[in-house]
Amino acid sequence: MDRELKVPFSETLNEVYFEMPKFVLPLSECNSIYLKWLYVLNNIDIMDRLPEELNNQLFRKLKSIVEIERMSANERLEYELSLAVERDMLSALDASREEGLVKGRAEGLAAGEAKGLAEGVRQTAINMKRTGLDVDTIVNCTGLSKEEILAL
Repeated sequence: MDRELKVPFSETLNEVYFEMPKFVLPLSECNSIYLKWLYVLNNIDIMDRLPEELNNQLFRKLKSIVEIERMSANERLEYELSLAVERDMLSALDASREEGLVKGRAEGLAAGEAKGLAEGVRQTAINMKRTGLDVDTIVNCTGLSKEEILAL
């Protein structure tokens, strides 16, 4: 509501003011997420001793934000630097993993092609042998040794 004109500033939004010192419910009586939020906001000074009931992802995130905000300038600088180092290491690890995958795929493809080619030559030699071609002709056409052709 516009305080000077006494008209709502929006038809869809409302302003709600909480008098936090008047919120005195113990955590055991906070049976909705709304009441738990009020409890946490009213007890933000004890976030380092977050009760187990409030140990879900949302409240842990709030706790970490509060911890960061409470850091001195030097502590925050150290924290930011450690985050940067961690991000750099993760980035390098991801890049190395991707490079390894690309190299592995290339090696696998090359090995598969070589194996396929060798199998094709072997199958051609078998077919030539079945048609009655002499061993010397098969050796000249396939590049296989006499022993390999005789073993087929």
